[in-house]
Amino acid sequence: MRQESFKNKIVESKPEIVLVNKWQQMEFFVEKVFAQPDMNAIDMLFQISQHLKNHQELHYVNSQGDGEYLKRFYADDLSHRITFASKKIAHNFILGQKQELYRNDISSEIVARSYAKRVLDLHNPKIFPPQNLSHKLISLFMFESVIRSLSTPCGIKYFEKLKD
Repeated sequence: MRQESFKNKIVESKPEIVLVNKWQQMEFFVEKVFAQPDMNAIDMLFQISQHLKNHQELHYVNSQGDGEYLKRFYADDLSHRITFASKKIAHNFILGQKQELYRNDISSEIVARSYAKRVLDLHNPKIFPPQNLSHKLISLFMFESVIRSLSTPCGIKYFEKLKD
């Protein structure tokens, strides 16, 4: 059980309920960003990365839980997150290509899968131990490296303005 604060009351919650709730909130935020029709692809990823860097509690929960049920739950949850993130990144990449912000010589599927994996790794405390590494710094580094590797010169110029 984990204690969560809800309307100034402490509530006991099962870890899987807490995890699902946190990821539903994240998915809602991502959907809201993608629903903004006038936003370009780099701004979308920037908003999402800003949100992610402030949500260290979304750390990947490992499967060392209480028995087979939790192991299955965490495996299914991880699969769901990978699918969701991959679809959104592929959509963002295709949008960025249409806006001439992202390169056209890269497969959207490769970009989507590799970026989704990087986002999930960012929240894995075995890979990036929070006590040793700044979550915000890692998020910023990851976002910048992805944008620079995918962008056209026009996209990089836009990103440089966004950073300042």
